[in-house]
Amino acid sequence: MKNNQKILIVLALIILIGIGFYLFYPRTSIAPVGSSQTQSTTPPAASPLAYTNSDYGFTFSLPNDWKGYSVVQSTWTGTPDGKITPQSGPKILIRNPNWTDANHYEDIPVLVFTLAQWSSYQAGDFQVSAAPFPAAEMARNNKYVFALPPRWDYDYSQGYQEADAIVQSKPLHPFNL
Repeated sequence: MKNNQKILIVLALIILIGIGFYLFYPRTSIAPVGSSQTQSTTPPAASPLAYTNSDYGFTFSLPNDWKGYSVVQSTWTGTPDGKITPQSGPKILIRNPNWTDANHYEDIPVLVFTLAQWSSYQAGDFQVSAAPFPAAEMARNNKYVFALPPRWDYDYSQGYQEADAIVQSKPLHPFNL
């Protein structure tokens, strides 16, 4: 009887700690994943600082204190389920101007998928992360879907809360190519 009580107490504590963690560290919620509407908007006039990518067709509004930001381009890779060949595409990191080799600040990543890749990704043909949930669509234009990778800020790098707040403000504004 005492062993069962100890197990129940430990389970109750684990559940309470989990609930507390969830409430204390709320995660980013982005626009509905299944949205198939093409968006074509212009950035709000209130944000004079913005990164524009004319290759993929989007503008990303930033707060004024990000003046001096940098952009790091890399590649995302998708692990296939065996039905298709491996997938890859551009990964654009918008880097906080305070980032240094000694003091890493949270980057804001943007995964760029073609419309066909996104459809295949949504069908479960490949994964871009081991996370138990998919990348979240931020916006799309007539050629590309822009997504936030799962667990992008789970490393809690310095400035992750600020980066999270920027993403919450829906700063990505696509335009058609």
